[in-house]
Amino acid sequence: MKRSTHRSILIALSALILSACGGGGSTPPPPTPTSHTVNLSWAANREAAVNSAGGGYTVAISGHAPIDVPYVSGPAAPTTTAATLMSGSYSVTVTAYSALNPTTGISGGGTGSTSAPSAAFTFSVPY
Repeated sequence: MKRSTHRSILIALSALILSACGGGGSTPPPPTPTSHTVNLSWAANREAAVNSAGGGYTVAISGHAPIDVPYVSGPAAPTTTAATLMSGSYSVTVTAYSALNPTTGISGGGTGSTSAPSAAFTFSVPY
């Protein structure tokens, strides 16, 4: 009789400890997303119009407004930019543009002043 009572107390204590720890089998909450500065770079487009006034690049990151990286001065348009992103997975493409045929491409739907987007690159920002 004593042995049975002792075993019941141990089982009750084990159940109490497991429930105090979250049930023993529950999934922990997901980590809290944090923001990180991500540096993006790409190969330069060799077209002269991209690397002069009115030229540059558009960087498209999934779920975010496009980032404009215009030509400023010097031999070529910049091929890097930084973005602050929350933890998660993203896809990015880069499109070159120029001032040639400004009524097509960006606003007109043609391809006269923009390149085709690069292949999508997918990456993850850690928690």
